[in-house]
Amino acid sequence: MTADVERLKDRLASTPAVFRPVTDASGGGMQLHAVVADLFRDRSTRRLEPAELAVFQIEVASAAKRKHLELVAVTCWLVHDSAFQGADAGALHRLLSNRLALLADHVKPQLFIEDAERREELVRTCLAELGILPAGETKEVAEDRLASLDSIRQSALLAAARAREQKRAERRAELERVRKQEEEERRQAARTTFED
Repeated sequence: MTADVERLKDRLASTPAVFRPVTDASGGGMQLHAVVADLFRDRSTRRLEPAELAVFQIEVASAAKRKHLELVAVTCWLVHDSAFQGADAGALHRLLSNRLALLADHVKPQLFIEDAERREELVRTCLAELGILPAGETKEVAEDRLASLDSIRQSALLAAARAREQKRAERRAELERVRKQEEEERRQAARTTFED
């Protein structure tokens, strides 16, 4: 099974307003759990149980959880495309509840609509998580392209680079402190010798 990445990116770019992130705390009036239930009914291998749907209740969500659920809404619009017909229910639930939570920690949900690279990242993330190859690509090519777009990986690399730079700065500061201490000790030794 394959899917056209460009067509799916265009679908994301034209996400209807009802699926887009909202700027106030109202939740936009969407009953997200109902949207998720519809998605599983229409595209997945099985419907979700009530307990599985409970994680998609936006009315009681914290700010961080709200970002995650906003991204779930955007993704529901994307995955309702026929390219995802027959998606494995377990994989789809993991995508919506786990992978998207991680993505929402690193990228504002609206960027997955507004920014071309983030649209491609979300499309490729959904395809990879659901075991669908982009049309005309091998598994290796698809994995490489997703790795180059992966916001979570890029954030980890930036954090590691900042940590290395912080260690270098601390090492330079320690070397400077030792140099000044040695210089002061030489001055003290010179004064003592001069006074003798």
